[in-house]
Amino acid sequence: MNDILKINHLTKIFTDTNRGVNDINVSVKSGSFHAFIGENGAGKTTTIKTIIGAFSKYEGEVLINNINIKKAQAKSYIGYVPEVAIFPKELTTIQYLTYLGFLSMLDKKEVEYKINKFLEMFNISNLINEKPYNFSSGQKKKILLIQALLHNPKLLILDEPAANLDPTARYELFSFLKKINQEENISILISSHNLSEIDKYVDSLTLIHKGKILYSGVKTKNLEDIFYEKVIAN
Repeated sequence: MNDILKINHLTKIFTDTNRGVNDINVSVKSGSFHAFIGENGAGKTTTIKTIIGAFSKYEGEVLINNINIKKAQAKSYIGYVPEVAIFPKELTTIQYLTYLGFLSMLDKKEVEYKINKFLEMFNISNLINEKPYNFSSGQKKKILLIQALLHNPKLLILDEPAANLDPTARYELFSFLKKINQEENISILISSHNLSEIDKYVDSLTLIHKGKILYSGVKTKNLEDIFYEKVIAN
């Protein structure tokens, strides 16, 4: 199975805090549901921002489907769901998603089909003419997911996706992610500090601690046990 994501000797240190990541290597297999775990400040967000191309200066390389992330084609393979949702006050759901679909060079018929498909899948078709700016946290997260899926990404990246969601919304979110992972063969990379919540969904993981990788590979036991063995017991 090919690697959808490969990180080779990545170093990104912020001079003002002297924190970041130092010479990390990660491989994520195509089709996998991969957890990126670690304490706050361990380097998860720095790594994710490098993967999505938010940083231009760093050492090492990031490959998406064997293409360097500095190339536009590599970025087109990624769907990204940020932790915080920011929506324009004036746009409705259909206006917002249609605009983003056109930015992804999709034709009108394809945009309409995908928007309706995902709205129905998420059971929020009734919100098509409402404004996401006024939605609940769970509803906003669903719109962000639809936004990230419009252009058929090969890798979906989510940074702390369950933050500010109630238990029902979190269950719906992870169930949907597992569904698209299995049925659409979209690889998932999820950053989270809630290990017990994501444990039953993921099949592989990377554990980062103080900017260094302590483990990266197949999940052979539950995430909390791996974290305890690699971080707390040592």
